[in-house]
Amino acid sequence: MPQSPKIISLVITIAPTASADVLDRRSEKAAASIEKITGTKDLAASSAARGAVAQSITQTKTGTVTVRAPKDATGSVRTTAPDGTTFGLGLPQTKSVEGVKAGAGTIVYPDAADSTDLAVQPTMEGGARTLVTFKDKNAPTEQRFDLQMPAGTRLAANYSGGYDIFQDTGKGFTTLKGTISSPWAKDADGKDIATSYKLEGGTLVQSIDTNSTTAFPVVADPHYTWGIISGTVYFNKSETRKIALGGGLAATIIASIPAGFTTAASITVAAITTMANIAQSHRKCLKIKSYGKPGEYSGKQGDGYCR
Repeated sequence: MPQSPKIISLVITIAPTASADVLDRRSEKAAASIEKITGTKDLAASSAARGAVAQSITQTKTGTVTVRAPKDATGSVRTTAPDGTTFGLGLPQTKSVEGVKAGAGTIVYPDAADSTDLAVQPTMEGGARTLVTFKDKNAPTEQRFDLQMPAGTRLAANYSGGYDIFQDTGKGFTTLKGTISSPWAKDADGKDIATSYKLEGGTLVQSIDTNSTTAFPVVADPHYTWGIISGTVYFNKSETRKIALGGGLAATIIASIPAGFTTAASITVAAITTMANIAQSHRKCLKIKSYGKPGEYSGKQGDGYCR
């Protein structure tokens, strides 16, 4: 009997669109929205590194500053100064989202929170922008950034609406180690949106005032620098008063300030003591610049270092 022909079935499987491609498209779109607002001229070059989506190494006037963007939105942006101290800023996420480098070098974490993209941009001056994009009116307008401060540092509010980061040297004076720039936010039309910072313990909280007329997406940015601000040492009101009252203390301070801040030819006990008295009479505080000239400064009432 003739054998029945074998029936061969061919099953064709159509693979779904790769999730990596979808993530790349979303990341490129998010990066384009951000870079439209921030521009790209000050972005630092970065490359992949172990434990980070991207790492930038920038040469500044005071040495090498390294910025590392975390692999996942649950991590922290970490910036290391030339002296090895590291400042960390946690991203305000609610979801575990992988970071992707997109656009001209923006690291994007798409949909890291409801209706919200997060991003990091290392910058050439030795810091980073940590950007929040509100995609629609459902995005939470209060964002919380956990601060990881090195030992001996503290934040002091400044007149710009941001914060200065001071480090106690343990030798009777303080140096300015970094800054958190004044907050900003812009809508899709480039219009400024009202925004402000406050501190809650070790958390920087940014509030953004969107309303029914706001054009989305809105981009907001805590921008900080770390380890590159140098050349001036600062004294608070108590320290200024002590210097004004006793020239001997001024002599001790001159001896203890690191090389490079003062020169014997340009600064004297008399000059420091005189300026301390002037600053005290103006209800301000003493500062000494790197080229040896003493001066006065003031901080935001109640919050600044000059208190």
